[in-house]
Amino acid sequence: MPVRRDIGKYATQARSYDRTRGASPTLVRVLARFLGPPDDRALLDIGGGTGNYGQALRARGFRVVVLDTEPAMLALSVPKVGAGRQIVGDALAMPIADASVDCAMVVAALHLVGGRPSAMREARRVIRDGPFVLQDFTQENLEPSFVYEYFAGSRPPEHEHPPEGDILRDLSEAGFSRVAHERFVYLDTADANLQALHTDALRLAGSAYLRNTSFFQRLPEAVRLEGLARLAADLRSGRLEERVRASFQEAIRTGHGTVFAAWP
Repeated sequence: MPVRRDIGKYATQARSYDRTRGASPTLVRVLARFLGPPDDRALLDIGGGTGNYGQALRARGFRVVVLDTEPAMLALSVPKVGAGRQIVGDALAMPIADASVDCAMVVAALHLVGGRPSAMREARRVIRDGPFVLQDFTQENLEPSFVYEYFAGSRPPEHEHPPEGDILRDLSEAGFSRVAHERFVYLDTADANLQALHTDALRLAGSAYLRNTSFFQRLPEAVRLEGLARLAADLRSGRLEERVRASFQEAIRTGHGTVFAAWP
């Protein structure tokens, strides 16, 4: 994961990460469609952590290399993508030669990078024909997300989750000649990130799931405890189920996340 402030204690989180964080079949289908035919192409998984999405794309025929700043996370990717296919490095200055991979992707990680445009330029530098596929959560995607109301002061700043149009502009300014995008709705919780958890009241109220999100890792302990207690109370009353249903209906319009694809 690219380094930025207190984004999450990934060295310690590595031990429990894969218990709740796999590769979402919903998202993998969208990623694969944008990436195109595998044809044994080299795919760089930037900020790929334990290699869950890399593993899913490897199963489809890509030759996957995972880049991450956290060695403890990368170690868990070895049985998934193979030994010797891990690179310790930062998305803002990747230790990779120009035009040395066919395509690249970054899944739910760019909002953790302090210099988003720089990371995009780095991706443009290292790929050949592309595409560079980016999945993240935009300002529009977060509109139905209500969990922030349970944890005081937890709503992320806009620069971490900018409007869709800003990301499209940044990709064009990074040197990509063609850009496309698609919003999607989670139909599973295989990757129990904060947005996917909004589809399941029981998991959203469960500390084991929230603790494996960078959102939760950043919160003071007192805020965590108070928020969990409030979620538990609403789960018991049935209010949380109602909020989840309403949020899902709104997400049909906004999407839970957005996939962007950019070609040189």
